[in-house]
Amino acid sequence: MRLTPVSFAAPVPPAEPPAVPPAGPSTGPYGRGRPARSRPGGTAPPGRRDTRRPGPSLRPGPGPGPGPGPGPATRPATGPAVRPLPPHIWFAGRLLDVLTGRQPLTCLAGKVRNEAYQRLWELHAERTDWRERVRGRTPYVYRCTLFRTAGGALEVAAVVALDQDVFRALAFRLEPGDEDSGPGYGPARWRCTDVAAR
Repeated sequence: MRLTPVSFAAPVPPAEPPAVPPAGPSTGPYGRGRPARSRPGGTAPPGRRDTRRPGPSLRPGPGPGPGPGPGPATRPATGPAVRPLPPHIWFAGRLLDVLTGRQPLTCLAGKVRNEAYQRLWELHAERTDWRERVRGRTPYVYRCTLFRTAGGALEVAAVVALDQDVFRALAFRLEPGDEDSGPGYGPARWRCTDVAAR
């Protein structure tokens, strides 16, 4: 038998796959760089480059919801203190209200004393024209003047308006009281001790 020599080609090594950078921190020419951010799947809409998760909407939803939590305590805004009226102005307004039927006589109980209270009852019955004039209107004190006596009492004269160009006159006397004299108006416990109207 004759043997024919056979040539064998050298084996070709398989092609190496392309190098894939390992997962984890990326490296650069100047050493270790910042770790690459990974985006969680399904959290960003298509075309969105910001990898942060959208925060909750600040617009309140429809319907009632829980109110804001308790904040720092604040003092309520208060206006200027209301000063009490001078006694002669206060009594002039109350006497006008009683004589025109806007207030009952009992609103002056304890503040009109002795014969003055009985006289006020009589004036209320006599001055029916005052109530007729102010029907549907608001009477007011147009002018009020006082004279202080040597003993501390106040003699008061007032002009009151019942209607447009309709004026009447009030006159009364006020005397201060004390702790033993009972109730009155203001710290001085003013009381009406005489009254007249025309």
